[in-house]
Amino acid sequence: MSRSYTKREAQEMLVALERQARDIVMVAAKAEQTATKHSFNLYRQFRDRVSEFETFGILIENRLRNLETGRDERLDEQFDALNILISKSVIRASTKFFLALSKSPALPLGSREVFLQELRSLHEARNKLSEPRYEHLLDEETQRNLRVAENILTEVIERAPSLLDFSKRETA
Repeated sequence: MSRSYTKREAQEMLVALERQARDIVMVAAKAEQTATKHSFNLYRQFRDRVSEFETFGILIENRLRNLETGRDERLDEQFDALNILISKSVIRASTKFFLALSKSPALPLGSREVFLQELRSLHEARNKLSEPRYEHLLDEETQRNLRVAENILTEVIERAPSLLDFSKRETA
């Protein structure tokens, strides 16, 4: 049996989620600026924060579904707007980061696995953004950036080196 939540509890969690969103947007901007330096560090920090945001978002979405007073359209809209904001940040930062990587002559060992995970994340973002509740919030630029990011990432994956697998031994 699910617990019911007060509107105030949900509002407080949305305020905390909004703080996380602002932080993510700032880190995304920094990651975009350093993308041409082929540095994974800021981009990885950005993706870690996005992951935390998404996890926290799951908790909040559950609370919004289980309000004592029933669904609250205003809170749902606020939650959706934060999700779109972060999705747009992910897509924009990813596009710039992947574009910079596509120009790199050499990629780090193990980058294929990282990029495959990124491709899955972009695919999940596409599925999420295609939900009817988000369609009216999605602009053409974001849709175009998503296609561009997926295309660039697919190209980068094709030439990215995998981790070495020492468990596979050649037989004589």
